[in-house]
Amino acid sequence: MTRHPITLVGDGIENPWNARTMIEAAAMFGGPCVFRDRRDLVSSWGTTFPDRPPLRCTGLEQLAEEFAPIIAVDNLPGAASVYGFRPSHVGTPAIVVGNERHGVARDIPPIAQHAAQIPMVSRKLNCLNVAAASAVALYYLWRGGGGKQQVRVQPAKRRPELLLMGAADHVELGSSIRSAGAFGWSRLMVEDRNGAWFGRDRSIVTEGRAAARQSRNPIRVVSATSDRRFAFAQACVITLGKGGVPLHQADLARGPSQLIILPDETSIDIEREDWGRFANDVKFVHLSVPGQRFSYHYRLGTTISVAEVARQVGQQATASGRRPTRGDLDYARSLSVVDEDFGEVIYLDDLKGY
Repeated sequence: MTRHPITLVGDGIENPWNARTMIEAAAMFGGPCVFRDRRDLVSSWGTTFPDRPPLRCTGLEQLAEEFAPIIAVDNLPGAASVYGFRPSHVGTPAIVVGNERHGVARDIPPIAQHAAQIPMVSRKLNCLNVAAASAVALYYLWRGGGGKQQVRVQPAKRRPELLLMGAADHVELGSSIRSAGAFGWSRLMVEDRNGAWFGRDRSIVTEGRAAARQSRNPIRVVSATSDRRFAFAQACVITLGKGGVPLHQADLARGPSQLIILPDETSIDIEREDWGRFANDVKFVHLSVPGQRFSYHYRLGTTISVAEVARQVGQQATASGRRPTRGDLDYARSLSVVDEDFGEVIYLDDLKGY
């Protein structure tokens, strides 16, 4: 397992808010974040964050000279899965992630020693927010890849239910919903005690949801109130705290009788919450990161967590060797405690930018 600091490189990032969250993603893993500014990010950064330090920038030649190995994270031909990926050598490693719409530039792969991708239902990296994707790549490459993705005859039966709890920010929540959909969930529950999703002012709702109107990649968001009790066989609460089982060692693929809870730790008091209302058997799981000083972003921890659940749930084993289709990753809908009448269908395509 490599523990060397990894530099995160943003190639052609446009959105200064994404850049800000990428800096925090890198800090979670004890490394810096630099940018190759092909989209005038420096100007928009200075306008948006006039009181923050300027961005650290690099050029292509400097990138090639200062870092090895360079790992391009994109859906490139021959790219390895980040699950189980182990670079052939260590030195001054850098992960390069690309523009929010177009990915890494064409001149990045020739200087990269490796290419890695994040396996998702859509098979496209840009189905994730770029900062969230950066956090997933950093987590698995910092850990030396971890375990490979499981291959199962019926992975659908192993997918647990998912609850996003107490999000304080509508954009962080929207990005987390997008991540869940990209990793194969077609429904989830949101306990919206802070009003970040349901019943908000129309301008806030539109910004967070980007008003669904298309037919690709649907996901149902079901409201779960804070006074509601459930009857799951087991609930797993995943936090950045120190207690409980490490994320990579937890059993997170026990099927729809298991509930994965992802609380927003800026608004949820983990010690005082009544976790027993979800299940008699409550397990605490912690997402361990090496960074000591970073600003908490809900989307980063939730995306790493759902990526690990998806790794354990696995992909469909087939005799033909074909890649799994979207249908292979659908999960059972027989759990009676989830009432889908009280929800809404949104579309991942309309959550781009979140």
